[in-house]
Amino acid sequence: MRSFFFIVAFTLYPLSSYAAGDVFFSLKNTNFIVSLSFILFIGILLYLKVPNLLAGLLDKRAEGIRTELDEAKNLREEAQTLLATYERKQKEISEQAERIIKNAKEEAKAVAVQAQKDLEISIERRMQAAVEQLESAETAAILEIRDTAISVAIGVAAEVIQNHSKEADQETFLENSITEVSKKLH
Repeated sequence: MRSFFFIVAFTLYPLSSYAAGDVFFSLKNTNFIVSLSFILFIGILLYLKVPNLLAGLLDKRAEGIRTELDEAKNLREEAQTLLATYERKQKEISEQAERIIKNAKEEAKAVAVQAQKDLEISIERRMQAAVEQLESAETAAILEIRDTAISVAIGVAAEVIQNHSKEADQETFLENSITEVSKKLH
């Protein structure tokens, strides 16, 4: 409404520019006709409530824009929330991957240490088995040599006795020698 008064004031402004002899309110004055037409046009617009219609349309448009801005704001907030969620999930997954890698390295080290211990135990067992085999072979060789030496000694003793003694003494002497050698061996 205030703008209407400004328009009327500027329309009637030419009134002050006329001299004393000129008449502004004459149908021959084009400024008067244009001013009158303009005022009539404004009156019709006001009568038909065009400013209210324009204001209503502008209000509807402003409300639509406000609604779109609110939707855009909500979408932006949702997008930021979603982005923050994905960033948090990505960080968690990254940390989890680092933990998995760290655990895998630790397990690999533990397996390597255990394999080293198992290898050492296996080598030690094989060495022990080899030592036992050597000892067993040595014992068997010593027994075999002893048995062979005993057999040879008995044979030599028997031959010596047979050559130097009489037959009756030989058998007694042989039995005594065998008994004595068996006592010393066992």
